[in-house]
Amino acid sequence: MPAFGNFVLDKGFKAAAAVTKFRAVKGTGNNDEVTPVTADTDIPLGVAQYSVSAGEITKGKRVSVRMAGISEMECAGTIQQGALVCIDATGKAETGTAGDRVIGVALMDGAAGNRIAVALIVGGAIHP
Repeated sequence: MPAFGNFVLDKGFKAAAAVTKFRAVKGTGNNDEVTPVTADTDIPLGVAQYSVSAGEITKGKRVSVRMAGISEMECAGTIQQGALVCIDATGKAETGTAGDRVIGVALMDGAAGNRIAVALIVGGAIHP
């Protein structure tokens, strides 16, 4: 199943904890630092493009976060092309419901465990 990305804006951040690629990250409250999303109500800053382990963090490795453009995202469940994409408590893409945080629009269909292309809408918009 091919997926693809197209960057407009990727930014490097310090990672406060291990990060998994193609999942949403959020700010920590410290300048220039992100951490994995831990709740579906978190405001995502973007999607990690590479994984960073705890050991790599101690060596100074940073995480590249896609903040604008098209990013691959790992799916938590079934998503249809054109659906508003929200995040679950682990930063995976899911079909949202009213009140959820929107991170983008699905550009292809996907199922749990698959990766899909998502046109990012970063800023924590609320699903209508």
